[in-house]
This record gives sequence, C-alpha cells and structure tokens, in this order.
Amino acid sequence: MELTQSILSYGLRSTATPSSTNVFNSVEIGVAQTQERFTTADVIYSLRVVMAGSASTLSIAQSTGVCTATAFVAGTAQVETATAAGTVTATGNASVTVTSAGMTGSPLTISVAVTNGDTASVWAGKVRTALQANATIAARFSVFGSTTAISLQTTPAAVGGVAIYSANDATLNIALANGTSTGITAAPTSANTTAGVATSGVVLFDGDGKDFEGITLLTMDTLWSTLIVTTAGFITYQHTYSGTAKLDIGKHLVSWDAGASTAGENFIFTVPPVAPAAAEFTFTVLAQS
Repeated sequence: MELTQSILSYGLRSTATPSSTNVFNSVEIGVAQTQERFTTADVIYSLRVVMAGSASTLSIAQSTGVCTATAFVAGTAQVETATAAGTVTATGNASVTVTSAGMTGSPLTISVAVTNGDTASVWAGKVRTALQANATIAARFSVFGSTTAISLQTTPAAVGGVAIYSANDATLNIALANGTSTGITAAPTSANTTAGVATSGVVLFDGDGKDFEGITLLTMDTLWSTLIVTTAGFITYQHTYSGTAKLDIGKHLVSWDAGASTAGENFIFTVPPVAPAAAEFTFTVLAQS
C-alpha cells in the first residue's frame, strides 16, 4: 500500500452578534478550518472496537497496530418462566405482577381478562398476549411460551452490531393470581429457567497489525497523528505520555506530533462500570516507518 496524500483537518469557530445598544457587526471567534499535511507519512491503519464489561481492557501498540484484549464472552439471555394452573370458574381479571430491577414502575401489575371455563393453557395464552402488549415489558423482554408456560427473555442492547446482555437479575419474577376472577391457582414465584450471563470482553474489527490488503504494517518510527471517535457509550484510556482521560459518545481525540518517537506509546482502554457497560469506538493512526 502506498500513501499519496495524508491530510488532517480541524477547526472550531463561532460567529458572535453583539447585543449591546448601538454596537454593530458580528465577529468570528475560534480557529478556522485548518489542514495539516504529512508528506512523509507512509503508514496508516484503522480499527473498530466494541468493548463490554468494566473489567475488560484493550491495549493498542501504536507502532505496530497489534492489539491485546480481554477475551470476548458473548453472554446469555436470562429466561424467567411462570406456569399457569387452574381453570377459571368465574369471569373477571387475572392479576399478573412482573418484578425486575431497573424496570420503570417495578413491580408492574397487569390485569388480564379471563372467561369462565378458560383452562390453564387458554388463560396462559391471554397472559402472554397482554404482556406483549405492555410497552414497558416489551422494551426489556421478549414474551414466549406454549400451553401453560409464560416466559420472559431479556432483550440485549445492541452496540456496534454486537448483542450486549446484562448479568442475571435475581429480582426478576412473574407472579400469577386471581384478581376479580376465581379458579386460578396462585403462583407467587416463577422459575429462573436460564440464568443471565453478562457480555464481557472485546470484539476487534481488524487490529491484527495488518493493513486492509492483509499485509503486515511497516514498523513505525514516527507517529504523526491519532484519531479516536467514540460512537456508543464512553471509554477511558491511559496513554504513556498524555495520561488518562474519558471520551463520551461523539467525542473525538485528535493529536499530532512533529516527529514524535513511538517508543512506549501504547493506549490502554477500559469501559466505566455503568449499565450497559459497553462502548464502540474507532482508532486511526498515521505514521512514518
């Protein structure tokens, strides 16, 4: 791969209009759009990263483009199941209470219309339909089941195309009871059919020390510029010379040095421990071998 043109563009400027009496004209404040050209740069690489879990780390050796990362664990969706029992003996409303940590309005009680003579399989189907129709529950869970089973499965967050599952929620519960109906066998406690496992680790798109043609990158003696763009969540990083900082979503870090040595210049990235403790960012380096 041969680089023919390497340009860094930057700028930040605002136009200010005075508001004082008899003060006219506007002024421009800041730095105009500026370009830096790197005529001797002959190496550039870029990688995309999705990180999950506050214990995960990613180390990028800037001079080689090689990454060392916490192994990725895909995680598992939690499944909670309540089992319906009893035939309805008086038309009315069954009472279904869903409890989940962090769910708005938890515990959330839903009334489900049932009819005299509904078997457990019939009214369980009505409960599943009612749960699916509830916006709060539908935002956090998928509802499924057959015959007497009423199941909730946690829905993962999507970060950079990667499913991010939360840890097991010990408070998750589906309680079944009569409301104004009769005949339903009360079931105050549901079963944790499948325990949730939190997604953790690092998914690297590239980061193998090769360019887009699959050729090993030249060893870089001089770093010209580094660009980090956070597209989801936020990250913290440690750098040998620039210290520690946090980058929120949409925040960019642009740096360049006139002939800075690459010796020891590594970035170490982590994700702060906040739900859903996941982030996506890109990392691009321009250098000279």
